[in-house]
Amino acid sequence: MITVPWIRVRLLLMLLPALAAALTACSRHDDPLRNDYIYERTYKTGIIAERLAAPLVPPQWSTDTVIVVTSFVTLDDLRHTSRFGLVMGEQLLSRLAAMGFRVREVRMQDIFYQEPNGEFVLSRDFARVAHELDADLALVGTYMETANHVIVTARLVNFHDNEVVSSTDCQLPKTEDVISLLHHTAPAADSGSRR
Repeated sequence: MITVPWIRVRLLLMLLPALAAALTACSRHDDPLRNDYIYERTYKTGIIAERLAAPLVPPQWSTDTVIVVTSFVTLDDLRHTSRFGLVMGEQLLSRLAAMGFRVREVRMQDIFYQEPNGEFVLSRDFARVAHELDADLALVGTYMETANHVIVTARLVNFHDNEVVSSTDCQLPKTEDVISLLHHTAPAADSGSRR
């Protein structure tokens, strides 16, 4: 029987927790699949994009469909966005582009206006810009903070008849990153666009 000196066993037992912690830390920060999972669990942009794109089937819709993407705005004030709203628009633009759709980004204020009956519709200025970009659909979104979550609603609206083609909503957890993005106002938008 081979015996190990007691001091070596004790040293090994002392080092095991540190070694386990180091390996865990490395796997948490260096594992791209885990990082993608955490990102998607927090922002859910992949799920949102898939739900919005699900009804976009031929013959009416195809990957030739041009989608104009806007920054998401607060439900309390449709003229206000934050870095969170910018990030949501940017990420959904990327997801839809990855699905093969032709996307355009529009950064402008006054995307919506309120009709006398209280309904919010796309503004004429926004419709004009989208028409200039030869857009078929607009991806618009709103968000509202609660104590522990952000409620996000996203819609694809047909420019030709103002009908909602698809819509989805979800709750996002208010992580430290999300809170930071929510509390930083986005720069003032203009009527510019990006192709």
